[in-house]
Amino acid sequence: MTETETSHPDFNHDPDGIQAAVKYRFPKDAEQILPLFDWELVSLFLSFLKEKNQAGGFFSKRDTNEILDRHVLESIFHIYKIHQILGSFNKMKVGDAGTGPGIPGFFFRCLIEKERPKLVLLDSQRRKLSHTETFVKENKITGVDFLFARAEDWKTDWNLGVSRGFVPYPWSAEVLSRCIIKGGYYVPFIGKDEFDSKIEKKILTDSGFEVIKTVFLSELEFLGMRHIKVLKKVGSARQGIPRAWKLLEKESKEFYGKDRIHQ
Repeated sequence: MTETETSHPDFNHDPDGIQAAVKYRFPKDAEQILPLFDWELVSLFLSFLKEKNQAGGFFSKRDTNEILDRHVLESIFHIYKIHQILGSFNKMKVGDAGTGPGIPGFFFRCLIEKERPKLVLLDSQRRKLSHTETFVKENKITGVDFLFARAEDWKTDWNLGVSRGFVPYPWSAEVLSRCIIKGGYYVPFIGKDEFDSKIEKKILTDSGFEVIKTVFLSELEFLGMRHIKVLKKVGSARQGIPRAWKLLEKESKEFYGKDRIHQ
């Protein structure tokens, strides 16, 4: 039984309640996390996720009861750790691939203004993300663009790409190889570190990336194993990369035994 399935304080989903949850879950880091985010907007987005969950099919039945822990706090802590490594996102264009309803990407928009990047939320399907697009328009939230496309068919100019519920890593790096500029970064949110080093090295090299840092997030152990890899785009992808989706899907299924993500 995980900690989230045992008794713990029941936090309100207003700004004060969410900040109290941050202090509870991340006592050593809370003083650094709290000044980074606009908690009114975090609360507004959380209310939206709860309200439109059924219509949008955002979360599984289990996750519906744990949205604050499994989606809000997890995303916020990941972004905080990336901020520690890369510094301010203010001059960046950040893209979230396979974003669903905007997780984790929308939480970059929840940063305070001086730390906030230009944000692109990308997903090939409209079912979930269209609700977020409506939410952004209705609340007159600026600085968020929506892109409905397959990442492997797109070429763009992100300084930082992230992904969570997306193509399995390291194939996700290949899919995003044309989305991130040289000198930019890709940071996949990953569960277990269970990768074949030879496969990982070949895919990253062919896609123009190298691993510059691996960070295990022990603070998120209440959700299970979590870590991030900070990949830097050091060169162009070789010709023919990214390959066709059917081939990438086949390779990842053969390695993992089934179609899966690292969450």
